[in-house]
Formats: sequence, C-alpha cells, structure tokens
Amino acid sequence: MYGFVTKALESLVGKGLLSKEKLESFNLPTYGPSVDEVKEIVTKSHMFDLDHIKLFEANWDPYDDSEGDVVLDGANSSLNISNLIRSVLESLIASHFRGNILDALFQEFRSLVAQHLKRQKTKFALIVMSLKKIY
Repeated sequence: MYGFVTKALESLVGKGLLSKEKLESFNLPTYGPSVDEVKEIVTKSHMFDLDHIKLFEANWDPYDDSEGDVVLDGANSSLNISNLIRSVLESLIASHFRGNILDALFQEFRSLVAQHLKRQKTKFALIVMSLKKIY
C-alpha cells in the first residue's frame, strides 16, 4: 500500500506540484515484524505474559469483509482505502510537504489503488495478541 503512496508522490513531482528534493528528503520508515519477532519482544520486556497470538489477513478495504478474491466495487473500495491511508498519513505528509497537496496526492493514490484492484484483491497481515500483565 505504501508503494502506491510513493508512486502518487512521484506523480505529483511529474506534474510540478512537488519538488523532487522535497520528495527525496521524505522518509516513512515502516517495518512489519513477524509473529516470532513480536513474541521475542514481549518476552524480553518481562512486563507481560503472552496469552495468545495469531496472524490474520485483512482486506485493504476496511469495509470489505468478504472472503473471496474478487473486488465487488472497485470505485468504493479505492475510496475506502484512500480514506484509511489518509487518516494515518495526513498529518505527517502535511507537516513535511505543503498541506495543499493532500487532495491531489490522495486522488492520485486512489486512482492507483483502483487500477490495482482491477487486477487483484490484496490483503495485509495483522498480528493480534492477548497479554497478561506480570505483577
């Protein structure tokens, strides 16, 4: 998903709405740990006992709870996904870039996601765990 944010930002550079230098100075460090890494971190903290941990897959569209591999409404799903990512990244992007690129950025992002959803329905991994505080 973040790859599409990158492509959308690059598109804004191509349209002259954003400088290449400003884009190159932007860093969005993300990391998706494995279940084993999360277990190790919890264990090493000595603050919690890990009661249960499970890896789930979820559709990119937070409102799509279907289990099939077909996107039923790509236009609506791309809007939902764009709104989701905007809610996560808006303040970070606005503080680094100008706030007035947000609408153009997420319109471009939505377009890229809509094109992607025509080819495949994509999911992301979620780690859910239950912890008990150690006293």
